[in-house]
Amino acid sequence: MAVGCACVSLLCGCASTQGRSTRLTTEDVSAMAAEMAASMASSDILRERDAGSPRMVVALDHVENLSSDVVPVSEQWYLMERVRSSLPLATLGSERNIAFVIPAEQMNQLRDRVGAEAALHGAGRAPTHAMRGVIRSVTRASGVHRTDLYSFEVRVIDLGTGRIDWADSFEFKRAAVGLAYD
Repeated sequence: MAVGCACVSLLCGCASTQGRSTRLTTEDVSAMAAEMAASMASSDILRERDAGSPRMVVALDHVENLSSDVVPVSEQWYLMERVRSSLPLATLGSERNIAFVIPAEQMNQLRDRVGAEAALHGAGRAPTHAMRGVIRSVTRASGVHRTDLYSFEVRVIDLGTGRIDWADSFEFKRAAVGLAYD
């Protein structure tokens, strides 16, 4: 999954600018992860699965940023890490025998940075599916007021067939009033 990142300006709204920034917050991501887990659980591909089903391994990719925000790759990975590590997705994984893992290249970078022991959670992986995300935004501004609508599209792709087994999108509206620097 997404391997940690340093600063997270896209996802962490500063308390002093609350209501003055249209950036997504960690609460937005948590809410989206809960919606995503519910949507996945009711999907055709997962509806019949349970803890005894054959193991499904989903390798997560970073988010493709098509929004108006400049989002460094580390923040794109952070977004996917927040989704992967959310309680609703972890619960779904244990109930349906699904492992959500980081991509091999990210695991290798982790191993190089912090040693082999820290990267063991990626061992035994043999991805059957990939999860990919795209974030888009639309901005509406009027004077000093601004509203951004974010859309986060996620899809799960069967790596054996290339077929999209599940896809959904989740929207968040963020409004800011006044100047962010006053």
